[in-house]
Amino acid sequence: MVSEKEKLKYMPNRNTAPSIVPLSAPKLLTSEHFTLDNGTEAIYLHDPNQEVFKIDVIFEAGIYYQPSPLIAATTINMLGEGTLHHNAEEIAGIFDYYGAYIDFCCGLNKSEVSLLSLNKYAEPTVRMLAELLTESTIPEKELEIFLTNKRQEFLVNQEKTSYLARKKFAAVLFGANHPYANQIREQDYTATTLQQIRSFYQKYIHTRKCRLVLCGNINDSLLKLVNNAFSYTLAPAPEEDFHTPIFQPEKAGHYPVYKAPAVQTSIRIGKTGVSLTDPDYAGFMLLNTILGGYFGSRLMSNIRENKGYTYGIQSFNVCMPQSSYWCITTEVNKEYTQATLQEVEKEIRRLQTEPVPSEELQLVKNFLHGDILREIDGVFAQADALKHKLNYGLDNRFYTTMIEQIKACTPAELKQLAQKYWQPEEMYVITAGE
Repeated sequence: MVSEKEKLKYMPNRNTAPSIVPLSAPKLLTSEHFTLDNGTEAIYLHDPNQEVFKIDVIFEAGIYYQPSPLIAATTINMLGEGTLHHNAEEIAGIFDYYGAYIDFCCGLNKSEVSLLSLNKYAEPTVRMLAELLTESTIPEKELEIFLTNKRQEFLVNQEKTSYLARKKFAAVLFGANHPYANQIREQDYTATTLQQIRSFYQKYIHTRKCRLVLCGNINDSLLKLVNNAFSYTLAPAPEEDFHTPIFQPEKAGHYPVYKAPAVQTSIRIGKTGVSLTDPDYAGFMLLNTILGGYFGSRLMSNIRENKGYTYGIQSFNVCMPQSSYWCITTEVNKEYTQATLQEVEKEIRRLQTEPVPSEELQLVKNFLHGDILREIDGVFAQADALKHKLNYGLDNRFYTTMIEQIKACTPAELKQLAQKYWQPEEMYVITAGE
């Protein structure tokens, strides 16, 4: 039996703060590249301590490539609704039986189908994944149900000021007809045809124009299985006849979206952002974090804590292969709309004219460093990060460089970046509500 004296020996002293130690450098896993027998690129990150693996099959089949609204997302989400050999219920039953998880995701540029499975059940789950991608039938009845449900979601969203503000912001920033704006109308749900979906599937999904990213416990038998499952089923990519869309942004300024009745106003303020490959990226992300990138940011401290105008306000930068954008977003009681806009401008002006105090700067540097470590914690997180970096010809060593650049950034450099990127006359201001 342990004595009281022994217990006290191991209890922490609550009167003494824990020691502060420097944050560690990222521990990056090595990514290995190989090519399937049919020429498809594959990359994997191996962690022998895992009992599971994940496969992401990534296609150049996002919204950017669709011939008309809804086509890309509908195609991706219909892959699990039926194949030549299994219906939707049977497909779901197979993955459930083996404790596997399948996910379908459509982004602006890329679309992904992801499988998470136990290594001991790799054979049936990988085969089923390959079947979804190569033998999908896109059943007509299931397509009608899917579009009907999505139309109802659209009608609900049309009543939300946050949704209206987001769509308007994209329209004025990229141009209403650009795929990045992704402008959808109610009639698009009835105009979408089975032939359009099947055609997009054949052209962009049922082809070798994809990349495989594997992570977890990636052994030789799994690599052989993946090679056999995909090499002889994916078809050659058709000749490219894609025409690059042109950005047609509106002039910067205030664009109100009227929606009544509305208790709150949804606000989005932003402009073109900073690309991942831009030399200013690390410094800009540090600057953005100070302004509105974490819970203790200046926008939160002023507009939420001091003024009480909102429950939350944030700023962020989004990178995409053809463009990037930076944005501040919040929702406030409608009577505080103008006051909130004034306070946002005041905080931006402060960063343009006053150097960031050293104590605040060091706090935010430490926060951002820790956030980067969290973002790449473990093999699955590193694989997700790598997928994004590959779009820009980078790998996860990007994070090591970024941490060093953040550490070296000075108050003077931050002030210059604020003056360079945050001029009010270049910004779009969207207010949706009454």
